[in-house]
Amino acid sequence: MKKIRLPEGFVAGGMHCGLKKKRKDLALFFSERPCSVAAVFTTNLVKAAPVLLAQEQLSRTKKINAVLVNSGNANCMTGKRGLEDARMMVKTASGVLGVPEDAVLVSSTGVIGKYMNMDPVLDGIPKLAGMLSADGLLDAVDAIMTTDRFRKMSSRVVKIGGAEVTLTGVTKGAGMIDPNMATMLCYIMSDARITFGALKKALKEAAMGSFNAITVDGDMSTNDTVVVMANGAAGNRTIKAGNEDYRVFYRALFEISSELAQLIVKDGEGTTKVMSVRVKGMKSVRDAKKIAHAIANSLLVKCAVHGGDPNWGRIASSAGSSGVKFDPSKMDIVLDGVTFLKNGEFTSPDKAHRDTVFKSKDIHILVDMHTGSCEAVSYGCDLSRKYLAINSYYTT
Repeated sequence: MKKIRLPEGFVAGGMHCGLKKKRKDLALFFSERPCSVAAVFTTNLVKAAPVLLAQEQLSRTKKINAVLVNSGNANCMTGKRGLEDARMMVKTASGVLGVPEDAVLVSSTGVIGKYMNMDPVLDGIPKLAGMLSADGLLDAVDAIMTTDRFRKMSSRVVKIGGAEVTLTGVTKGAGMIDPNMATMLCYIMSDARITFGALKKALKEAAMGSFNAITVDGDMSTNDTVVVMANGAAGNRTIKAGNEDYRVFYRALFEISSELAQLIVKDGEGTTKVMSVRVKGMKSVRDAKKIAHAIANSLLVKCAVHGGDPNWGRIASSAGSSGVKFDPSKMDIVLDGVTFLKNGEFTSPDKAHRDTVFKSKDIHILVDMHTGSCEAVSYGCDLSRKYLAINSYYTT
């Protein structure tokens, strides 16, 4: 695997402070240069303290230097004490790093409803700050994981106005995954020089086709956070929304976001198969997306995929229950290249073809409604016995 490096001017680190028994549980991403910042958060009405605090901070500032992350505790449904704990994490980190308090965002992930054990966190922050390096990315990635089975990272290097610009993203997430967004924390760092407006626009558009197009179990989390930081260290001409430089930057950002989002699905709790659900021939992208998500999120479809059962009727039913209007008599359903439904009628494929469907680890579902030119893709996974086992005793 090609080594993924941090963009110019960024350092990172991760350590075990004591929130978990053994594994790393505290991470820090830092740039000495102030960074333009854009972020998107969970749309869940129940939001964790770090999310509420970050939203408050970003209403006051467009520049940050650092993101501090703990795993092992979500700091959610913890009331005033939870907010005070998140503020104390910010205050401690800002003091150690020598930057304003609003220049440090905090994220948390783990079990909901438990107060933070603050002593190891506050003791760990100064130690972690002393460990930061340009080679500390892997330690930071390890420290943000919970039930993840592997590290999730992606990077791109592009030329903008003759300057070499790097974008590097890391994420965590394996369960409680459903738009908008998923139980995920994601941090994308770049040395690009870009306006706040262009960065915000790029993240919003990239998230729609990536982080908001995945589902593992249909449960929306309380802590979901995606932060993009750009410190300008590459020295490129300033990227502005709408120009060719923006398109180059956006494409790299979207590719990273899409790759990370699909890695989350691949690492879904108990996942043995990953499926892409493409819905085309719709009058709007919004309608196509609703149908694709309904199919990818169906427990019956997930079970059929897991068992290798090409039950196309479950796909038709999920599409019909999505709330989107379409003409079933025009619908095609193609599973792993085998057409089961054509113009609303069963095609009776032979056994040899049926037996190839849903047998690999990468499943492809195509639904064509033949009523328009718009399409959308959702990414999901199967539902296994292991998922049930993991989530039957998550807190015990």
